[in-house]
Amino acid sequence: MAIFNRFPRAGQVAAVYAVITLVVYSWTLLWFFWEYPSWLYFLNIGEILSILAYSLANNFAESLAVLAVPVVLAVVLPGKRFREAFVARSLALVLPILGYMMYVARQFDEKLDYPSAALDLAPLVLAGALLLVFVVGRVGFVRKTLEAFADRAVVFNYLSIPVSVLAVVLVGIRVLF
Repeated sequence: MAIFNRFPRAGQVAAVYAVITLVVYSWTLLWFFWEYPSWLYFLNIGEILSILAYSLANNFAESLAVLAVPVVLAVVLPGKRFREAFVARSLALVLPILGYMMYVARQFDEKLDYPSAALDLAPLVLAGALLLVFVVGRVGFVRKTLEAFADRAVVFNYLSIPVSVLAVVLVGIRVLF
């Protein structure tokens, strides 16, 4: 039973998940609505909704995978290091990495492009994120700001979770039949 004491509280996990989904889903919806007008010329509404369902199901899996990283760190690291300020430190770790991933995705303009120069920044971004995790726990203003933002973003869970579950069910039905 001692292992369950090492996990962060459900409210903290929900707050971090809300910010992750806010970033990931916003990026996907931006991409979707950018492509939507051109799809109207050669796809019917069912196919467009199918693309949206696959995208949302993929976002759900991505968000859970991203959330798993800070949760595992909270379980593995000593409590004072990560669990003490779980929300702020998790966001300090996750947000720069998600931003970097959006930057790298934006570098692929054509199928033959490979952004090797953008990928060279990965160790620097990871080191910066880890430094930010350390600093955020010590600077009260930044910590409180990140926690307040995460608390307000929890409202997004009320929309993203049901829509994601519906998308997973629709994708499952489409794959099975």
